[in-house]
Amino acid sequence: MPKEQFLSYQKENHHPSQPPVLDAVGSVLNALCVTKGYTWKEAYCKLIAVAGKIGQMPQYPKTIRELLHEEGFFLQAKTNVNKCIREIIADCNRSFHDGEVVILNLSVGHTNTDDGEYCPLVPHDLGGQTKYALHFPQDNRDRIAREVWVAWKDGQDHSPLPPQQSRTQRKELKPQTKENESLVVLNENPNDNYIGDCAVRAFAAVLEIPWAEAIKRLAEAQNYAATILNGEKNIEALLKKEGFEKFDAMKRNGKILTGKEFCSLIHDMFPAGTRIYAYSGRSHVVAILVFDGEYKIVDTWDSTNRKIIEYWAKYPQKPKRPRKTEAPAEKLTALSVGMTIQHKTFGNGKVTALSDTIATIQFAGGVEKKFAVAWVLGNCKPCETA
Repeated sequence: MPKEQFLSYQKENHHPSQPPVLDAVGSVLNALCVTKGYTWKEAYCKLIAVAGKIGQMPQYPKTIRELLHEEGFFLQAKTNVNKCIREIIADCNRSFHDGEVVILNLSVGHTNTDDGEYCPLVPHDLGGQTKYALHFPQDNRDRIAREVWVAWKDGQDHSPLPPQQSRTQRKELKPQTKENESLVVLNENPNDNYIGDCAVRAFAAVLEIPWAEAIKRLAEAQNYAATILNGEKNIEALLKKEGFEKFDAMKRNGKILTGKEFCSLIHDMFPAGTRIYAYSGRSHVVAILVFDGEYKIVDTWDSTNRKIIEYWAKYPQKPKRPRKTEAPAEKLTALSVGMTIQHKTFGNGKVTALSDTIATIQFAGGVEKKFAVAWVLGNCKPCETA
Protein backbone atom coordinates (compact mmCIF):
# COMPACT_ATOMS: atom_id res chain seq x y z
CA MET A 1 0.00 0.00 0.00
CA PRO A 2 1.45 3.41 -0.91
CA LYS A 3 2.60 5.49 2.04
CA GLU A 4 0.30 8.44 1.20
CA GLN A 5 -2.76 6.21 1.02
CA PHE A 6 -1.87 4.53 4.28
CA LEU A 7 -1.50 7.86 6.05
CA SER A 8 -4.62 9.54 4.74
CA TYR A 9 -7.13 6.66 4.90
CA GLN A 10 -7.55 3.75 7.29
CA LYS A 11 -10.53 1.43 7.25
CA GLU A 12 -12.26 1.33 10.64
CA ASN A 13 -15.77 0.17 11.57
CA HIS A 14 -16.94 -0.28 15.16
CA HIS A 15 -20.54 -1.32 14.43
CA PRO A 16 -21.25 -4.74 16.08
CA SER A 17 -22.10 -6.37 12.74
CA GLN A 18 -19.85 -4.07 10.67
CA PRO A 19 -22.13 -3.31 7.69
CA PRO A 20 -20.26 -1.81 4.71
CA VAL A 21 -22.35 1.39 4.85
CA LEU A 22 -23.17 3.34 8.01
CA ASP A 23 -26.14 5.70 8.31
CA ALA A 24 -26.20 8.94 10.31
CA VAL A 25 -26.47 7.28 13.71
CA GLY A 26 -24.05 4.50 12.89
CA SER A 27 -21.46 6.86 11.45
CA VAL A 28 -21.55 9.34 14.35
CA LEU A 29 -21.27 6.50 16.86
CA ASN A 30 -18.38 5.07 14.88
CA ALA A 31 -16.77 8.52 14.84
CA LEU A 32 -16.98 8.77 18.64
CA CYS A 33 -15.52 5.29 19.01
CA VAL A 34 -12.61 6.37 16.79
CA THR A 35 -12.00 9.81 18.31
CA LYS A 36 -12.96 9.23 21.96
CA GLY A 37 -12.08 5.60 22.43
CA TYR A 38 -15.61 4.62 23.45
CA THR A 39 -17.07 1.19 22.95
CA TRP A 40 -20.06 1.06 20.60
CA LYS A 41 -22.45 0.64 23.51
CA GLU A 42 -20.90 3.53 25.44
CA ALA A 43 -21.27 5.85 22.45
CA TYR A 44 -24.86 4.68 21.86
CA CYS A 45 -25.81 5.26 25.50
CA LYS A 46 -24.55 8.83 25.25
CA LEU A 47 -26.70 9.41 22.15
CA ILE A 48 -29.74 7.87 23.89
CA ALA A 49 -29.19 10.11 26.92
CA VAL A 50 -29.17 13.21 24.70
CA ALA A 51 -32.31 12.05 22.85
CA GLY A 52 -34.13 11.51 26.13
CA LYS A 53 -33.07 14.92 27.43
CA ILE A 54 -34.22 16.96 24.43
CA GLY A 55 -37.16 14.75 23.37
CA GLN A 56 -35.88 14.12 19.84
CA MET A 57 -35.35 10.87 17.96
CA PRO A 58 -31.69 9.71 17.98
CA GLN A 59 -31.37 9.85 14.17
CA TYR A 60 -32.42 13.52 13.95
CA PRO A 61 -29.60 15.99 13.17
CA LYS A 62 -30.66 18.08 16.18
CA THR A 63 -29.88 15.14 18.49
CA ILE A 64 -26.61 14.32 16.76
CA ARG A 65 -25.50 17.97 16.88
CA GLU A 66 -26.28 18.17 20.58
CA LEU A 67 -24.27 14.99 21.16
CA LEU A 68 -21.27 16.42 19.30
CA HIS A 69 -21.53 19.64 21.35
CA GLU A 70 -21.56 17.64 24.58
CA GLU A 71 -18.49 15.72 23.39
CA GLY A 72 -16.55 18.97 22.88
CA PHE A 73 -16.90 19.44 19.12
CA PHE A 74 -17.54 22.89 17.61
CA LEU A 75 -19.28 23.46 14.28
CA GLN A 76 -16.98 25.50 12.05
CA ALA A 77 -17.67 28.52 9.88
CA LYS A 78 -19.46 27.83 6.63
CA THR A 79 -16.58 29.19 4.54
CA ASN A 80 -14.45 26.28 5.72
CA VAL A 81 -16.80 23.64 4.32
CA ASN A 82 -17.98 22.40 0.91
CA LYS A 83 -14.48 21.12 0.30
CA CYS A 84 -13.28 17.71 -0.79
CA ILE A 85 -12.08 15.62 2.16
CA ARG A 86 -8.60 15.42 0.60
CA GLU A 87 -8.43 19.23 0.74
CA ILE A 88 -9.61 19.27 4.35
CA ILE A 89 -6.98 16.68 5.29
CA ALA A 90 -4.32 18.90 3.71
CA ASP A 91 -5.69 21.93 5.63
CA CYS A 92 -5.56 19.97 8.90
CA ASN A 93 -1.97 18.91 8.22
CA ARG A 94 -1.00 22.58 7.78
CA SER A 95 -3.08 24.13 10.58
CA PHE A 96 -3.31 21.66 13.48
CA HIS A 97 -0.32 20.61 15.56
CA ASP A 98 -1.81 19.97 19.02
CA GLY A 99 -3.85 16.84 18.33
CA GLU A 100 -7.17 18.41 17.36
CA VAL A 101 -9.78 15.88 16.23
CA VAL A 102 -12.14 16.56 13.33
CA ILE A 103 -15.49 15.05 12.35
CA LEU A 104 -16.90 15.77 8.89
CA ASN A 105 -20.59 15.51 7.97
CA LEU A 106 -21.19 14.58 4.35
CA SER A 107 -24.98 15.01 4.42
CA VAL A 108 -26.94 17.77 2.70
CA GLY A 109 -29.39 17.84 5.62
CA HIS A 110 -32.34 19.79 4.22
CA THR A 111 -34.83 18.27 6.68
CA ASN A 112 -34.66 17.13 10.27
CA THR A 113 -34.63 13.47 9.25
CA ASP A 114 -32.01 13.51 6.47
CA ASP A 115 -29.33 10.85 6.72
CA GLY A 116 -25.70 11.81 6.87
CA GLU A 117 -22.25 10.30 7.16
CA TYR A 118 -20.02 11.51 9.97
CA CYS A 119 -16.40 10.78 9.09
CA PRO A 120 -13.60 11.27 11.64
CA LEU A 121 -10.17 12.68 10.81
CA VAL A 122 -7.56 11.47 13.30
CA PRO A 123 -4.08 12.97 13.84
CA HIS A 124 -1.05 10.66 13.65
CA ASP A 125 2.28 11.69 15.12
CA LEU A 126 4.95 10.77 12.60
CA GLY A 127 8.18 11.61 14.40
CA GLY A 128 7.04 15.05 15.50
CA GLN A 129 5.05 15.75 12.35
CA THR A 130 1.25 15.54 12.54
CA LYS A 131 -0.56 13.89 9.65
CA TYR A 132 -4.31 13.36 9.46
CA ALA A 133 -6.10 10.25 8.22
CA LEU A 134 -9.72 9.45 7.51
CA HIS A 135 -10.91 6.48 9.63
CA PHE A 136 -14.11 5.09 8.12
CA PRO A 137 -15.54 1.91 6.56
CA GLN A 138 -15.32 3.46 3.07
CA ASP A 139 -12.71 5.64 1.46
CA ASN A 140 -14.68 8.90 1.17
CA ARG A 141 -11.73 11.18 0.52
CA ASP A 142 -13.22 12.35 -2.78
CA ARG A 143 -16.54 13.27 -1.18
CA ILE A 144 -17.58 16.83 -0.25
CA ALA A 145 -17.99 17.75 3.42
CA ARG A 146 -21.01 19.90 4.30
CA GLU A 147 -20.13 20.40 7.95
CA VAL A 148 -16.82 20.47 9.81
CA TRP A 149 -16.70 19.81 13.55
CA VAL A 150 -13.48 20.32 15.51
CA ALA A 151 -12.64 19.23 19.06
CA TRP A 152 -9.83 21.52 20.16
CA LYS A 153 -7.19 20.12 22.47
CA ASP A 154 -7.97 22.53 25.34
CA GLY A 155 -11.75 22.14 24.99
CA GLN A 156 -12.24 25.74 23.79
CA ASP A 157 -13.45 26.98 20.41
CA HIS A 158 -10.57 28.53 18.46
CA SER A 159 -12.33 28.82 15.13
CA PRO A 160 -10.83 31.65 13.06
CA LEU A 161 -14.32 32.63 11.93
CA PRO A 162 -17.67 32.76 13.75
CA PRO A 163 -19.15 29.27 14.08
CA GLN A 164 -21.73 28.15 11.58
CA GLN A 165 -25.23 28.52 12.92
CA SER A 166 -27.49 25.48 13.05
CA ARG A 167 -30.13 25.43 10.39
CA THR A 168 -33.47 26.85 11.44
CA GLN A 169 -35.72 24.04 12.59
CA ARG A 170 -39.18 23.82 11.15
CA LYS A 171 -41.66 25.16 13.66
CA GLU A 172 -43.72 22.39 15.18
CA LEU A 173 -47.46 22.83 14.85
CA LYS A 174 -49.22 21.43 17.89
CA PRO A 175 -52.53 19.92 16.84
CA GLN A 176 -55.68 21.01 18.62
CA THR A 177 -57.36 17.65 19.11
CA LYS A 178 -60.41 16.97 21.22
CA GLU A 179 -60.90 13.67 22.99
CA ASN A 180 -63.83 11.45 22.08
CA GLU A 181 -65.32 8.09 23.05
CA SER A 182 -62.40 6.26 21.39
CA LEU A 183 -59.52 8.69 21.96
CA VAL A 184 -57.41 9.92 24.85
CA VAL A 185 -55.11 12.80 23.83
CA LEU A 186 -51.72 12.38 25.47
CA ASN A 187 -48.18 13.30 24.43
CA GLU A 188 -45.62 11.14 26.22
CA ASN A 189 -42.76 13.22 24.79
CA PRO A 190 -40.92 14.85 27.75
CA ASN A 191 -40.54 18.20 25.92
CA ASP A 192 -44.05 18.04 24.46
CA ASN A 193 -42.48 17.85 20.99
CA TYR A 194 -44.70 16.85 18.08
CA ILE A 195 -42.30 14.82 15.96
CA GLY A 196 -42.16 11.40 14.34
CA ASP A 197 -41.87 9.54 17.62
CA CYS A 198 -45.17 7.62 17.62
CA ALA A 199 -43.40 4.29 18.21
CA VAL A 200 -41.67 5.64 21.31
CA ARG A 201 -44.83 7.29 22.63
CA ALA A 202 -46.81 4.08 22.15
CA PHE A 203 -44.21 2.04 24.03
CA ALA A 204 -44.12 4.58 26.83
CA ALA A 205 -47.90 4.25 27.16
CA VAL A 206 -48.29 0.46 26.97
CA LEU A 207 -45.30 -0.22 29.25
CA GLU A 208 -46.08 2.67 31.63
CA ILE A 209 -42.53 4.00 31.45
CA PRO A 210 -41.06 7.45 30.68
CA TRP A 211 -40.39 8.39 27.04
CA ALA A 212 -36.62 8.36 27.64
CA GLU A 213 -36.82 4.84 29.09
CA ALA A 214 -38.76 3.69 26.02
CA ILE A 215 -35.95 5.02 23.81
CA LYS A 216 -33.44 3.12 25.94
CA ARG A 217 -35.37 -0.16 25.70
CA LEU A 218 -35.65 0.22 21.93
CA ALA A 219 -31.87 0.58 21.78
CA GLU A 220 -31.46 -2.53 23.92
CA ALA A 221 -33.97 -4.55 21.84
CA GLN A 222 -31.30 -5.71 19.39
CA ASN A 223 -28.32 -5.14 21.68
CA TYR A 224 -27.59 -1.64 20.33
CA ALA A 225 -27.13 -2.91 16.76
CA ALA A 226 -30.18 -1.15 15.23
CA THR A 227 -29.38 2.46 14.40
CA ILE A 228 -32.98 3.38 13.47
CA LEU A 229 -34.85 2.58 16.66
CA ASN A 230 -38.35 2.97 15.24
CA GLY A 231 -37.70 0.52 12.40
CA GLU A 232 -40.19 -2.34 12.09
CA LYS A 233 -37.71 -5.13 12.96
CA ASN A 234 -36.49 -3.32 16.05
CA ILE A 235 -40.03 -2.58 17.23
CA GLU A 236 -40.98 -6.24 16.78
CA ALA A 237 -37.89 -7.34 18.72
CA LEU A 238 -38.88 -5.20 21.69
CA LEU A 239 -42.53 -6.31 21.57
CA LYS A 240 -41.46 -9.95 21.73
CA LYS A 241 -39.00 -9.19 24.50
CA GLU A 242 -41.73 -7.50 26.53
CA GLY A 243 -44.14 -10.44 26.14
CA PHE A 244 -46.59 -9.12 23.52
CA GLU A 245 -48.47 -11.51 21.22
CA LYS A 246 -49.01 -10.64 17.55
CA PHE A 247 -52.44 -10.60 15.85
CA ASP A 248 -53.52 -9.91 12.28
CA ALA A 249 -56.06 -7.23 11.40
CA MET A 250 -59.65 -7.73 12.57
CA LYS A 251 -62.26 -7.65 9.81
CA ARG A 252 -66.00 -7.20 9.63
CA ASN A 253 -67.85 -7.92 6.39
CA GLY A 254 -64.45 -8.33 4.75
CA LYS A 255 -63.26 -4.85 5.75
CA ILE A 256 -60.47 -4.06 8.20
CA LEU A 257 -61.74 -2.30 11.31
CA THR A 258 -60.85 1.31 12.03
CA GLY A 259 -59.47 2.25 15.42
CA LYS A 260 -62.90 3.42 16.56
CA GLU A 261 -64.55 0.15 15.48
CA PHE A 262 -61.71 -1.90 16.92
CA CYS A 263 -62.02 -0.29 20.37
CA SER A 264 -65.76 -0.91 20.47
CA LEU A 265 -65.49 -4.64 19.70
CA ILE A 266 -62.57 -5.99 21.74
CA HIS A 267 -64.01 -5.90 25.27
CA ASP A 268 -64.94 -9.58 25.26
CA MET A 269 -61.79 -10.72 23.46
CA PHE A 270 -59.15 -9.94 26.05
CA PRO A 271 -58.87 -10.07 29.85
CA ALA A 272 -59.48 -6.76 31.58
CA GLY A 273 -56.34 -4.61 31.59
CA THR A 274 -54.84 -6.00 28.35
CA ARG A 275 -52.40 -3.54 26.74
CA ILE A 276 -52.35 -3.20 22.97
CA TYR A 277 -49.68 -1.82 20.63
CA ALA A 278 -51.37 -1.30 17.27
CA TYR A 279 -50.37 -0.30 13.75
CA SER A 280 -52.81 2.39 12.69
CA GLY A 281 -52.09 2.37 8.99
CA ARG A 282 -48.66 1.42 7.62
CA SER A 283 -46.65 4.29 9.06
CA HIS A 284 -48.25 5.04 12.42
CA VAL A 285 -48.54 3.19 15.73
CA VAL A 286 -50.70 3.83 18.77
CA ALA A 287 -51.30 2.47 22.23
CA ILE A 288 -54.76 1.14 23.09
CA LEU A 289 -55.52 1.02 26.80
CA VAL A 290 -58.51 0.82 29.11
CA PHE A 291 -59.86 4.08 30.54
CA ASP A 292 -62.94 3.97 32.81
CA GLY A 293 -63.72 0.49 31.56
CA GLU A 294 -63.46 1.40 27.85
CA TYR A 295 -60.67 0.64 25.38
CA LYS A 296 -59.35 3.86 23.86
CA ILE A 297 -56.56 4.92 21.52
CA VAL A 298 -53.80 7.02 23.13
CA ASP A 299 -52.39 9.51 20.64
CA THR A 300 -51.53 13.18 20.09
CA TRP A 301 -54.08 13.51 17.27
CA ASP A 302 -57.30 11.81 16.25
CA SER A 303 -56.18 8.66 14.46
CA THR A 304 -59.32 6.69 15.35
CA ASN A 305 -60.55 6.56 11.74
CA ARG A 306 -57.39 4.88 10.48
CA LYS A 307 -57.47 1.10 9.98
CA ILE A 308 -55.79 -1.17 12.55
CA ILE A 309 -53.82 -3.37 10.18
CA GLU A 310 -51.92 -5.32 12.85
CA TYR A 311 -51.73 -5.30 16.62
CA TRP A 312 -49.82 -6.81 19.54
CA ALA A 313 -51.45 -7.59 22.89
CA LYS A 314 -49.97 -8.12 26.33
CA TYR A 315 -52.27 -9.73 28.85
CA PRO A 316 -52.28 -8.66 32.49
CA GLN A 317 -50.31 -10.91 34.76
CA LYS A 318 -52.46 -13.05 37.01
CA PRO A 319 -51.66 -12.55 40.67
CA LYS A 320 -49.78 -15.54 41.99
CA ARG A 321 -51.74 -17.51 44.56
CA PRO A 322 -49.76 -17.52 47.79
CA ARG A 323 -48.61 -20.93 48.82
CA LYS A 324 -50.36 -22.42 51.76
CA THR A 325 -47.89 -22.50 54.58
CA GLU A 326 -48.27 -24.51 57.69
CA ALA A 327 -47.12 -23.33 61.05
CA PRO A 328 -43.84 -24.97 61.94
CA ALA A 329 -44.52 -28.16 63.85
CA GLU A 330 -43.59 -28.19 67.50
CA LYS A 331 -40.98 -30.85 68.19
CA LEU A 332 -40.51 -33.16 71.13
CA THR A 333 -37.35 -32.53 73.04
CA ALA A 334 -37.76 -35.05 75.85
CA LEU A 335 -40.17 -37.77 77.09
CA SER A 336 -41.55 -38.43 80.57
CA VAL A 337 -44.03 -40.90 82.03
CA GLY A 338 -47.59 -39.53 81.87
CA MET A 339 -46.79 -37.28 78.92
CA THR A 340 -49.26 -37.21 75.98
CA ILE A 341 -47.85 -37.42 72.44
CA GLN A 342 -49.38 -37.50 68.96
CA HIS A 343 -48.55 -40.37 66.57
CA LYS A 344 -49.26 -40.02 62.83
CA THR A 345 -51.04 -43.38 62.63
CA PHE A 346 -52.33 -44.25 66.11
CA GLY A 347 -53.29 -40.74 67.21
CA ASN A 348 -52.87 -39.48 70.75
CA GLY A 349 -51.19 -41.71 73.30
CA LYS A 350 -49.82 -41.55 76.83
CA VAL A 351 -46.33 -42.59 77.83
CA THR A 352 -46.82 -45.31 80.45
CA ALA A 353 -43.26 -46.59 80.81
CA LEU A 354 -39.87 -45.25 79.86
CA SER A 355 -36.31 -46.55 79.82
CA ASP A 356 -33.16 -45.05 78.36
CA THR A 357 -33.97 -46.48 74.91
CA ILE A 358 -37.63 -47.70 74.87
CA ALA A 359 -40.90 -45.81 75.41
CA THR A 360 -44.17 -47.68 76.10
CA ILE A 361 -47.22 -45.74 74.90
CA GLN A 362 -50.89 -46.48 75.54
CA PHE A 363 -53.25 -45.43 72.72
CA ALA A 364 -57.04 -45.29 72.51
CA GLY A 365 -58.85 -48.66 72.65
CA GLY A 366 -56.23 -50.19 74.95
CA VAL A 367 -53.61 -50.43 72.21
CA GLU A 368 -50.10 -50.43 73.68
CA LYS A 369 -47.01 -49.95 71.57
CA LYS A 370 -43.27 -49.85 72.26
CA PHE A 371 -41.04 -47.46 70.28
CA ALA A 372 -37.41 -46.40 70.36
CA VAL A 373 -37.13 -43.15 72.30
CA ALA A 374 -35.08 -41.55 69.50
CA TRP A 375 -37.78 -42.48 66.93
CA VAL A 376 -40.56 -40.98 69.08
CA LEU A 377 -38.60 -37.72 69.50
CA GLY A 378 -38.03 -37.45 65.75
CA ASN A 379 -41.48 -38.48 64.46
CA CYS A 380 -44.13 -37.63 67.06
CA LYS A 381 -45.54 -34.35 68.30
CA PRO A 382 -46.38 -33.11 71.76
CA CYS A 383 -50.11 -33.06 72.52
CA GLU A 384 -51.88 -31.30 75.33
CA THR A 385 -54.96 -33.57 75.25
CA ALA A 386 -55.00 -37.07 76.66
